[in-house]
Parts: sequence; C-alpha cells; structure tokens
Amino acid sequence: MLKNRFLPNLSEKHTNWLYAYLFLAPLLVGVVIFHLIPIAQSFFYSFTRWNGFSPPTLIGFENFRRLTEDPVFLNEFFNTIHFVFVSVPVALIFSLVIANLLNTKIRGRTIFRVIYFLPNVTMPAVVATMFTLMFHSQYGVVNDILYFIFNIRPMWLTNPALIMNVVITVQVWSTVGFNVVIILAALQTVPRHYYEAFELDGGGSIKKFFYITLPLISPSIFFLSVISIIRAFNAFDFVFMFSINAGGGPVRNALRTMVFGIYESGFVQHQFGYASAKAVVMFFIIMAITLVQFVAQKRLVHYK
Repeated sequence: MLKNRFLPNLSEKHTNWLYAYLFLAPLLVGVVIFHLIPIAQSFFYSFTRWNGFSPPTLIGFENFRRLTEDPVFLNEFFNTIHFVFVSVPVALIFSLVIANLLNTKIRGRTIFRVIYFLPNVTMPAVVATMFTLMFHSQYGVVNDILYFIFNIRPMWLTNPALIMNVVITVQVWSTVGFNVVIILAALQTVPRHYYEAFELDGGGSIKKFFYITLPLISPSIFFLSVISIIRAFNAFDFVFMFSINAGGGPVRNALRTMVFGIYESGFVQHQFGYASAKAVVMFFIIMAITLVQFVAQKRLVHYK
C-alpha cells in the first residue's frame, strides 16, 4: 500500500494512480514537447509559406497542389517506396535465417550474437564511410572480389541505376542485428514439445519452420515489420552521407528520398511550408501502411 503524506484523504486506488502518473510525467512531457507539438506545428506550417525567419503566410492547400505537380517530389516518393519495400523484406528474411542458426547449439553462438548486433550501435556516418570504401570502383573490396571472379568492376557509387542498391545494402546490414535479437527472443519462447510432436509425425525441418516456428513467432515478426517500415521511411543518415559523395546530377536524384527532400526543401532552400507539406504527406502514407498492417495481422498473426 502506497501512503500519500500530502493528501492523506485520498483512497488507496487514487494514491496508486497518482504515483503512477508522477512516474510517467517525465516521459509524457517529453512526448508532448518533442513529438505532439512538432507534429501539430508541421500541420499548421504545411498551409503556409514560410522561410523560417519572417512570419508565416497562410496560403491554404497551395503547397499540396504544388506537390502533385512537382516531378522532384514524385521522384522522391518512388525512390522511397523502392527503398522501403526492398530493404525491409530482405532484412527480415536475413534476420529469420540468422536467428534460426543462432538458436541452434553451435559453438560460440554468444559471440556471434554480439557480432550481429554491433551494426545497430555503430554510428551511421562511420557505417556509410566504411561502405563507401568497400564499394569504391577502383580499390573497394567488393569490386576486387567481382573482378577476381567475373572480371568486372561496376561503378557502384557513380551509376544512378546502382547507387540505391548500395544504400539498401547498408540499411539491411545495419538493421539485421536488432531484428535478430527480437526474433531470437521469440524463438526461445516456442515450447519444445511442439517440435517433438511434429517430429514424431514425420515432419521435416522446412515444414517444421513454416507450420510451427513461423506462426508462433508471427507477433514478433509483425512488430518488426511495423517498426522497420517506419524506420525505413525515416532513414536519412545513409542517404545523406552517400549523396555527399555522389555530388549532383542523376546520381543524387537516384538517392533522393522523401526525408531527404524534406531536409533539402526546409534547411537548404528555406521553404519550410513546402517541407512541412511533404512531411504531412509522408505522415499519412506511413499511417495508411500501418493501418493496413494492423488489419492484415488479424488474419496473419497468431497470438495463441
């Protein structure tokens, strides 16, 4: 029982609620200041013309009309869709394979778990620099291997058709570690007697994975798919770092994502109203995809 010295007339129930809200207060204040207020401001500024210095001028839906006619924004949209819906499934598939391997009794699996998680705590600038060196056309280790096997040296960092694939590779490499930790935790909660009963019925390893493992860890996969798509939509560090090396022209256009467009419109071109409109559009796209995922999980995710 928690006693309230300052308000002794409060019941035990109300006292417990009071202490709960006091402990939650710092987090709630942070959410309001750093999330809810900026979101509300973005919605307001999306209906204005504002350069960040002079007072904003209300212009109605002009920014949104401009978005529909802007080929740069359409390029950013399609680049983002390509980036998200390639990097997220590939990362989840790799994570499932690695987590299943680490869940078996192999020597040194604790070390492997640490190794796979390291990319998740490495600074994005360091990761981007490392992959820039690895994919360099002349002295990168990737091209050295390709040249040794196939006698080719692709121009990864200067070819508009290839540069986004490099960024996707970096995104996958950096997110697999976190996914593996979540999936591995789910795998270790699967009761062993399900596997034993399935093996007695003559089930093989592949069928065991699809009929037992996958349904039982589907809540964790659903959780990862939701946050992975949101994180991929908001990915900026890797895109920005590779765009610096790319310079301008077609290569930079091939790298432009919606978040990069928001950054450039707001902090480079000082069109904060237009940048806010882009942010609002991306907000609704993410919300729509998340709603579709929650509707689909009623049929695809098994909680029992």
